[in-house]
This record gives sequence, structure tokens and C-alpha cells, in this order.
Amino acid sequence: MDGSITITEGKITVINPPPGGRYPTIEPLHNLTVLVNGEPVTKAVIVAAEDDIRIETHSQEPYLEMSVEISDDRLSAFMVVNRCFGREFRVRDCPSCLQARVGTVTAAEIPPRKISPREVMQLLKERGIASVSEQAVSRICEYNIEGEQKVLIARGRPATPSQNAVIEYTFLEKTAAGSPPENPFQKPQDLSVEVGQVLAVKTEAVEGAGGVDLFGEPIEPEPPQDVQILAGDGVRLLKNNTVAVASHAGRPVLDGRRQKVLKVIPVYTVPGDVDVNLGNISFKGDIVVWGDVLEGFSLKAGRDIIVHGNVIQAVLYAGGNMNLFKNVISSELNAGGAAIVLNRLLPHLKKVFSLIYGLLQAVQVLKKHHSFKLNDLQRGEGRLFQLLIDTKFKMLPKLIEEIFEIINSSKVSLSAEHMRDLEYLQKLTGINPSRINNGQEVLNILKTVEGILQKMQEDNNFTEPSHITAGYVQNSVINATGDITITGRGVIISKLSAGGNININKINAVVRGGRLSAAGVTNVKELGSNADVICIVEINEGSVLKAQVVHPAVTVKSSSGKYQFNRLSRSVKAYIKPDGKLEIEKLNAD
Repeated sequence: MDGSITITEGKITVINPPPGGRYPTIEPLHNLTVLVNGEPVTKAVIVAAEDDIRIETHSQEPYLEMSVEISDDRLSAFMVVNRCFGREFRVRDCPSCLQARVGTVTAAEIPPRKISPREVMQLLKERGIASVSEQAVSRICEYNIEGEQKVLIARGRPATPSQNAVIEYTFLEKTAAGSPPENPFQKPQDLSVEVGQVLAVKTEAVEGAGGVDLFGEPIEPEPPQDVQILAGDGVRLLKNNTVAVASHAGRPVLDGRRQKVLKVIPVYTVPGDVDVNLGNISFKGDIVVWGDVLEGFSLKAGRDIIVHGNVIQAVLYAGGNMNLFKNVISSELNAGGAAIVLNRLLPHLKKVFSLIYGLLQAVQVLKKHHSFKLNDLQRGEGRLFQLLIDTKFKMLPKLIEEIFEIINSSKVSLSAEHMRDLEYLQKLTGINPSRINNGQEVLNILKTVEGILQKMQEDNNFTEPSHITAGYVQNSVINATGDITITGRGVIISKLSAGGNININKINAVVRGGRLSAAGVTNVKELGSNADVICIVEINEGSVLKAQVVHPAVTVKSSSGKYQFNRLSRSVKAYIKPDGKLEIEKLNAD
């Protein structure tokens, strides 16, 4: 039989065990101290009836803390009060047992002192806060529940925000409200406007009212932003430039990439075919043809071209977009105006710039070589430049020749400024380098090329890309500064060049022969054919080829090399890796 220990109303009774039994133990818990024979214990110890065992309970003092929190905008102040009640404890009774764990129960709770309104106001005054809510002060003082209390005690007066000027383009709302035609070949619901029709309304900016923060400091509203209606051709501004109306009939557009200019584009409509009865058409606005464009004729539009019939052995130029609903046979399409030429020239000019820079560095290295003699340059440095171009920089004159071939073959003229600057490149072709007097001449050419590149890139940045959409293309050339999208059965032996993406991925769409080049992504359903027709896809840094099916003999070309498929492949992806190497991902079909 074992001994026991009992605790009743704080009195401890220990009964020793008979011989062979176990002595009881006592273990203190929280909020008290157990003394056995005058020594405090911290863990379970064996006790006997002869021991002097005493228990001393502890008490907790009430606790009160006040603080003020200020919002980041200095408009809201919160009083945060943390109250913790004090407590007196008594020893919890413990029935007779062998192992007693001595604990406590709360005998009484002591709330912290009350907060006076004067105390709250003094704390806020120390923080420099005005405009205090008396109702909030009363809530804090009357509240006496344990825990944290957070009360909005003071509030500033925020500034009334300014209202920016806003332009509402009313014609855009009408365009969005229109529903697409059920028949894709019927007349499109492009919005046209009449003379005097309102195109845009500007709401003037309104300056906001000032406010005051918690500390009495004024808050000034942000000044409103103004915006102007930029009026182009076909638009007149009225009512102090706050209302824009059409000055002639046509199609309203917002033109430009960074700054939008409101224009009304005139529309030239051909109800039938473009043939011998009508002749070639050149128009500054849109051209809409409801019939075919027949062999030997051309369309040149300052803006968009829409042809609802076929385009057969014709040449089309559009400063804007081109939408051809049916077939394009043995024709040439160009969308984007002079930007088409700029897009083709930019890669060549970047390479030319790099080569000229390398040429200048090579000359400097040769001059510092121990075997070099200054007497060799008595007649100028031309012979040195000629030698380097003929040996190590053979690509430079070839690239310059290609630049002028692109310009001469293009039907779109570059600006006189661009042409004047490009003429400097001729000094580095043929025997002209031998006539160079010194390196400063070549350095001037380098700076000229740098200026040309900057101007051309700026021109492209401010010009919206022009897209071409066609149903089916055969034996044709298509150039666009934006995307080229084929909506029908595909492309046969044609050359497509896009400043954006090329999309030929409709169901059953195929590309049988020809050459594709896109600055973005070339998406193709099926590329090449079983007949080993020559089919080339050009990719550069940043461009990607994605094709579901690729036949043998298809070639992917890049500046870092080329790859020719020798077996049927699926899920093909080709791109330039960060290290500049051509990467081909594919699954073999067999």
C-alpha cells in the first residue's frame, strides 16, 4: 500500500506508506511557491508526514498602457489602450493521491485604474494633435474590459482630389455599340461620319480643395492633369478647343502610338472591279473595293485597303492596314508605308555600325604594332582602311550594297534626310576607302550611321504597326510592319515578311514552299510538303517559329546558322538561345 497527500483549503496532509509502499510526491505549478522544510522546490519531490510543507500563492498586479498611432497620411489618430486585470490566487484543492501537482484558481480579479479624460487629452496634446473627438474620449474612459482597445480619437480634413481633364471620344462608343455582320463578306460596319458631327468632347480639369492634417498643417491637393484634343486632318476644334467635329466626311480614327491624333480619313469606294475601265488608284485615305483587283493594276492608299474580292497579279500599297477577304494570286502587298523599308534596313544598319566600329579599332591596333611605320601613311590612311576592308571586313561593302538594293527595289521612298545620310556609306565601298585621308572621316561616318539608326527607330516608335489579313496566298510577296494573318487554306510558294507575327494556323492551313520572316512569332499549322519544295523560315534574336507539322527539306535560317529537317517532325519550336545559338525543339513523327 502507498502513502498519500491531500490538499484541502490550502492545508496539506501527508500520510506515510506502510513498509514496502511508495512515498507521495508534490510538484508546484504556476502562480505559487512550494516550500519543503523551508526550501523552495521547482519540480516533483518526495515528501513525508514529518516534513514542513508550506504553499505561498503569488498575485498579479493590474496593468495599463496607453499609446497613440498616427496613420501614414497624418489624417487619422488612434488611441490604443492595453488593459490587463490583476489577480489574486488561492491553492486548488487536491484529493488524496500519490502524486500531487499543486495549482491555483483565481480568487479575485482587480481591474486597472480608470483613465481620466484629462489624461487622454494630455497625451494627445503632447503629440500635437488637435480636433479630438469628445465621444471617442468618453468611450476610452468608460471602457474597462481586459484586452486591447483601439479607438479613432482624432481626424484631419483630407483634401478634395482634383479632377483631371478627360476626353470622351464619342465615335468610339458608337463603334463599340455596333454588332458584327452575320455575313463576313457583306459591307463592314465601320463608322463613317458626316461634316459637323461631334467626334470628341473634353471635360475641363477641376482643381481640388485643400485640407488640414491632425497637426493643423495644410494639405494641398495634387494639381489636375490637363490633356488636349489633338486635331489632325478632317477635324476642327470648337468651344475653346473642347469640342472636336468632322470638317469632312470619312472614317474617324485615333492615329499614333504615343500621342493620339484625331483624324477623319476620307474613303474612296469602288462598287465593282478595279480594271481597265477604272485604272490604277492612288488615294490619301481608305480604299474600299467591292469586287476584284485585276491583273496589271495597283492600289495605293494613305490609310487602309479593303478588298472584298480577289487580288490577281496586282500591286497594293497601304499606309495603314490591309484586309483582303478572298484570294491573293501573283501579287505584291505592302502595308506600313515607309516603315516597311525602315524595318528591312534596321538590321543591316546595325551590322554596318558594328563593322565600322570594329574597323576603327583594328586601325588603332595596327598603328600601335611594333612593325608599323608612320611613313606608310604619308599619303593618308586610305590604303590602310582599304586593306582591312578587302581582307577582314569584306562583309561591310556587301551589306552597304544590300542596303541600297533594298531602297532601290522599294516602291516607297525614304525621306530626303535619310537618303542624304545614307549616301555617306558609299565612301566605304569599291575603291573609295583608299581615298580616305584619316580615321576622323570614318568616325564621322560611324556617327552618321548612329544618327540614322536613332532617327529610324524613333520613326518606328511613333508609327502604329500595319497588319495584313488575307484568305489565301499563292505566288505572291507580302510585306507588313505588323502582323500577317492568313484566314483560309494557306500559302503557296510566296514570300511573307512581318514586323510582328505571322499566323497561318487555321484548320487545314498549309505553307507549301516560299520564305517566311517575322520579327515576332511565326505560327504555322503545316510547313513544307512531301515534294521537297524549297521552304525557308528566317528567325532572328527575339523571333520564334512554332509549327505543328514540318516536312523534310524545310530550312530554318538565322544569323548564327541554319538547320534543315531531314524527316517529318511535329510540335516544332525554333528560336535563338541567350548564347546566340539556334535551338530546334521537335518530336519525330515516325
